Amino acid sequence: MLRWVCIILLFFGSQCAVIWGQSSADAALLSALNTHRYADAVDMADSSLKTRPTDPWLWTVRGIALGGLGKTEASLESLDKALRLNPRFVPALKAAAQLTYQHHDRSAAKYLQRLLALKPDETAAHAMAAVLDFEAHNCAGAIQHFEQSAQLVLSTEISATEYAACLVDAQRNADAVKVLTQAHTLYPASRNLRYDLALTQVEDGKGEAALATLQPAADDDAGILNLRASVESAAGNLDVAFADLNRAVEMDPQGERNYLDLALLCLDHSHEQLAADVLTAGIAHLPKDAALYAVRGIAYAQLSKYDAAQEDFARATELDPGKPLGQMARTVLYVDTNEPEKAKQSLRQQLKRTPGDAVANTLLANLLIHQGATPSTPEFDEAKAALNRALQTDPNAVEALVLLGKIDLDENDLPGALSALERAERLDPDNRTTLNQMLLILRKLGRQEDARRVAERLTGLLSEDARRRNKDEVRTVPEH
Repeated sequence: MLRWVCIILLFFGSQCAVIWGQSSADAALLSALNTHRYADAVDMADSSLKTRPTDPWLWTVRGIALGGLGKTEASLESLDKALRLNPRFVPALKAAAQLTYQHHDRSAAKYLQRLLALKPDETAAHAMAAVLDFEAHNCAGAIQHFEQSAQLVLSTEISATEYAACLVDAQRNADAVKVLTQAHTLYPASRNLRYDLALTQVEDGKGEAALATLQPAADDDAGILNLRASVESAAGNLDVAFADLNRAVEMDPQGERNYLDLALLCLDHSHEQLAADVLTAGIAHLPKDAALYAVRGIAYAQLSKYDAAQEDFARATELDPGKPLGQMARTVLYVDTNEPEKAKQSLRQQLKRTPGDAVANTLLANLLIHQGATPSTPEFDEAKAALNRALQTDPNAVEALVLLGKIDLDENDLPGALSALERAERLDPDNRTTLNQMLLILRKLGRQEDARRVAERLTGLLSEDARRRNKDEVRTVPEH
């Protein structure tokens, strides 16, 4: 709300004065408006409108006064009446733009567009339009309007941050750093600006500058500690990074990224047991966090604790069923989890009609496996047959290959499982379910170098996720 109010005051001035040369009655009306005697102003305007019903100025002043009384709908009706009488009447356009912008009304963009067509140098109108475009995720439009209201961008730390965020989105990192540096100079106590400036410096490849911005301060929060740890780690200062991440975990025990980043740092430097311990502590606080289980599974696999790793991978998949099955498969399988028999019956009936349907065969196999089919049972054999049919129809079905790898692994056919998973990996190199299973099998087969390669792939993917999270976490909410 602060951002909106500041721009509005710059738009109309603190008294919302409307300059107009008219009679003494008009002067009295304007005086009432400027001294916030809004009820009197409405009465005076209504009286004058009896003899001047087509005067857009009277309808505009009346609309502003009604807005001062909190009668938003009536205010906008009066302003629209003024604009019907004179579509180019700038005071009415300004007042309507202010009113709708202040109340987050979508029509604000329409009034601002009309106003800027008449007054292209109206700085405050550009500032409002920039905010609206930012909130609509239209950074290209926001940047144009921010550039036309440069002197207002630094009027609040939020508008500076939003402008910089759009510049980063447009890959203009150096320009974003300039904007945030100026804002940080004006608001040196703002942790949000300090964080955003350092984050943008990192994106601009200025690690040393980011470290200078992130020099330890008494008010450091978990986010700043986490970001500084990332920069320190990239600079090779591992002890400092470990210390910062440990403090971040202590400061924010509900923050997923702190556990993940600390664990990934441990894995990067062959401290697998420490990574597992960190993630165990995180799971105690966040027992339904799929990512924590997935990374702990990697750590356990590196420690040759295969059963524990498999349990963690399975738990991660249970918590986030987005992999290995796609959206359509999840929809069919989990619409009614209390009626799996009905789901199986439906799939079997479909397969009688279209026995080679790759999707239906994969869904049936997944459902059977999900229900706990084990080797040497009819359900297990049915699942394996379904997957083979799916792959005959579609040899490139990644989901079917991943499930076939799991079935072969359950039968202790490690070479067969690895073959299926390697085919899946070639088709979808970033499928983490595939890489998780490959890591387990390669370790069991004693192929340590290949296992290390897959583990590095997994940690690299997770590190990239962490980097994206950092990039996305621009702080645009003012501190309290």
